[in-house]
Amino acid sequence: MPSRKEVSAISSETARGGVYLAVRYGLGVVVSVGNMLVMTWWIGPHAYGLFVTAIGLVAFLASLSRGGVDTYLVRSETAPDAKAYGTATTIIGVLSLLLVLVAVVIIPLLVRWYRSPEFVAPYLVLLLTIPVTALTGIPMARLERNLDFRRIAGIELSAQALGFVVAVLFALARGGVWAPVAGLIAWQGFTLISAGITTSSSLHPRYDANRAREMLSFGVGMTASLRSWQLRTLVNPVLVGRFAGVEGVAYVALAIRIAEALGTFRLAAGRMAIAALARLQTHREKFRDALEQALYYQVITLGPLLCAFSLLGPFVLRHVMGVRWAPSLLLYPFVAAGVLVNSIYNLQASALFVVERPWVVMRCYAAHVVILGAGTLILLPRLGIYAYGWGELLACGAYPLIHTGLAEVVSISYERLTPWVVVFTAAMFLSPVWHMLQHLF
Repeated sequence: MPSRKEVSAISSETARGGVYLAVRYGLGVVVSVGNMLVMTWWIGPHAYGLFVTAIGLVAFLASLSRGGVDTYLVRSETAPDAKAYGTATTIIGVLSLLLVLVAVVIIPLLVRWYRSPEFVAPYLVLLLTIPVTALTGIPMARLERNLDFRRIAGIELSAQALGFVVAVLFALARGGVWAPVAGLIAWQGFTLISAGITTSSSLHPRYDANRAREMLSFGVGMTASLRSWQLRTLVNPVLVGRFAGVEGVAYVALAIRIAEALGTFRLAAGRMAIAALARLQTHREKFRDALEQALYYQVITLGPLLCAFSLLGPFVLRHVMGVRWAPSLLLYPFVAAGVLVNSIYNLQASALFVVERPWVVMRCYAAHVVILGAGTLILLPRLGIYAYGWGELLACGAYPLIHTGLAEVVSISYERLTPWVVVFTAAMFLSPVWHMLQHLF
């Protein structure tokens, strides 16, 4: 059990890390929204829909490529040595190359599903980012293990800004779908190079059978849990893309992109939680208090941001995005409400990973994806792209599984959170409801 002094030191380090990541994600929101607005204004729904379709498939495969090995390196009780990092490099490298091969082999099936080969060229180019994204996890794990969030923030924000600049230059040159593709490649490539230089990581492959078994044993549970959640990213490109076309994908993607860009603070909290709570897992009272406090601050920070765009959306639509993106604005409150509710359970999921209960998270996320996919599929013929929004709300019904699983370890109270969640959710729907009433009367 850590001493009071050690707990205080961990809290202090985490607080400083929180400031760095909060600044990084705050500025990242500005860059991300700017990038998104440039893309929507200059390349239009069709080209943007093609990009989202391609990157949706590639991003899911990329999410599998680390196999949970990077998280193992972060939470390992003993500091990983050079052989451990080399073994991780070998596992991740082989896994990412196998995923690229699978992605190429299934192209004929994808063309048949979408009834068009138009997405294939950007899809093939984006596959190059899978090994790049995968290997970035190793130097980043070194930084996260040391709670060096200042450097993490600097690397990620610089890479995101570079991607934005590259995408804008291609968009100005009328690059169409290749504008966001080029921006993403620049972003991921810069992140890997910068993280490698910062940590002096050479990524030399090695192999230790015992370490590999240990990493994969942890990684299977971790990957199964997190990638169950990642399956939700396929609902738009796969289901909406099939039945509403690439423009329908673009409208849904824009609503998701705005809500998740504003909700990136919850990702910072999740990243910090695994590194910080791992050091408090034997100090359950501190563990619970830290988690409840983080949940509260996350909700009262995130809620106003999500509400602000809902209220200012009509102005942004008319003067920045263009009226052709109006369907995204009406879909946004549903997605934003889903992001807000998710923020309550995101940190609890991280806590379950720390106490080695990933299968609880996997069951919840699997149920969430099934409800989202089934709800969207059933409602699509009647509601069109708005079926995705109702699917998001219905899928929130799976989250209590996380609370129930965590209650076996520590009991979390929602007394402070509930009123704020109700107020913020109601505020998100004010603008679209007012818009509908104006048209009716």
